[in-house]
Amino acid sequence: MLSIFAAVYTNWATFKEWNTYGWLTSNRDINAYGLRYLPESVVRSPTTPNHPSCAAKSQMYLKHNHTTFLLCDPIKVQINMYDVNGYRKLTGGDFLRVWMEDRKSNASVSGDVTDFNNGSYGAVIKATWAGHAIIRALINTRKEEIVLQYKIFDEYGSLWNVHATFVKNQLSETTTCSTKQPSPLTQPEWCNLTLENSGLPWYCRRPSIANLTCDTWSYSHSSGVSFKLNNTERDILQWSRKDPTPDILPVTIKVLLINEDNKTTLTPPATPCSRMPPKATWHRVSPTGFFHNNTWHPLQCTDTLPRTAAAYRKCLKGKTIWLHGDSTSAQFKQSLHSFLHFPSHGHGHMPVTDTDTTYNFSVSWRAHEMPFYHGSTRYPRIAEKAQHLVLESLPDTSSDIVVLYLYVHFTVVHPDVFRQHVRRIVPPARKLLARAPNVTLAVRGPHTFVRSSKGLSSYWGLIHTDILHQEFSSLHHRVVYLNFWDLTMARPSYGSHPDKSIIQHMVHNMMSFVCFRT
Repeated sequence: MLSIFAAVYTNWATFKEWNTYGWLTSNRDINAYGLRYLPESVVRSPTTPNHPSCAAKSQMYLKHNHTTFLLCDPIKVQINMYDVNGYRKLTGGDFLRVWMEDRKSNASVSGDVTDFNNGSYGAVIKATWAGHAIIRALINTRKEEIVLQYKIFDEYGSLWNVHATFVKNQLSETTTCSTKQPSPLTQPEWCNLTLENSGLPWYCRRPSIANLTCDTWSYSHSSGVSFKLNNTERDILQWSRKDPTPDILPVTIKVLLINEDNKTTLTPPATPCSRMPPKATWHRVSPTGFFHNNTWHPLQCTDTLPRTAAAYRKCLKGKTIWLHGDSTSAQFKQSLHSFLHFPSHGHGHMPVTDTDTTYNFSVSWRAHEMPFYHGSTRYPRIAEKAQHLVLESLPDTSSDIVVLYLYVHFTVVHPDVFRQHVRRIVPPARKLLARAPNVTLAVRGPHTFVRSSKGLSSYWGLIHTDILHQEFSSLHHRVVYLNFWDLTMARPSYGSHPDKSIIQHMVHNMMSFVCFRT
């Protein structure tokens, strides 16, 4: 399999090499920089689940001898993890969220967290508003969960099950599917449906009914886990389904943020977000923005797009905005419908393009290619379509806005699968930009979330982010990167679907970057 951990920082020489290419934030102390995610060698190694990290026993403190900071100051925090018995953890691997907030002013900002792999974690938080604030931390996903999920990816191909239903005349049979290529010894038992999946790996067990051949694949649906796990492993899989409240560290840090110029918040650069060079949108700078008075304020550029239906309609006039991907992309589409007051005709996971004939624009959504987890509802094969086919279908005269997005459904498969799918998009994207210069092309990055009733973990988004940066490196100068990691880290959502209010902030941030670029 491809190496997914090419960007993990395993020694100081590697830190310096990546920093040379701009992957690390330039104002960070490189000698204090730890891991962003676990190297594959650690993920593959067995872990003892008897003494997981315990929020109630763990400690957090400032790396400063004062609690008052000026705007723009970096606030450094250290977290030392302890287990339930009060013993100091000596290894890392937990996925921590650190953020600073002031609920009175509806303000919050994410912390940039790194793992020193010795039980200690560092976080850097920028002072972005004047006033009082509290720093909090949460154990989002424990190392034991990450290791077990990776084991399932490696052995079974997916954390969930996808099923194919083969139909011909009155005959029907349902089998299981996988992104993993079956071994040569079992290949006759499987249908290679890669071609039907737009050239991306997809294999389903061959029906036992003789008249149901591989080309009779008609429907797909999904179900939960059904793996051979011991009692401890089954318990671990439930951790990310539980109420996160006990995993918020009871220790908090109160700070005072002041500004000698009497400004309320940090002032971003004067460059409008719509004029920000695409390459600059890919820079690894944290935080990318903050909330204040219940509004997201970007720090990379100035948001000059009015938050009005008229401004959005002017941006979209004569265009289609393509929001393909998964149900979180459908949330973006629905948010636009609500804001622009025109009806949506979407039905579940079936593809839909809605047109506002009064203002002359369209909004399109459809599911990405397999692996796509439809749930218990059986969807016909036409429901999914690879995003590279969308790029290839646009005419040379197009001035559409295309937002590419793959994420949530790929958090339940090996990250190498994500890389394969991203890699397949890049050549058609390059060709589209060459032949249709008026197209605006954007890549929407992963968002983070707290727990999920379905056991998902946004930890894998850390790796997905690096893969997107690597695979699109040759197009950074032409493609806009929409970074929603810090936005969703600053204001956590429970579950993989962000809250409606968060989606509204994400949609406006997207529009401020993609509107009026051509």
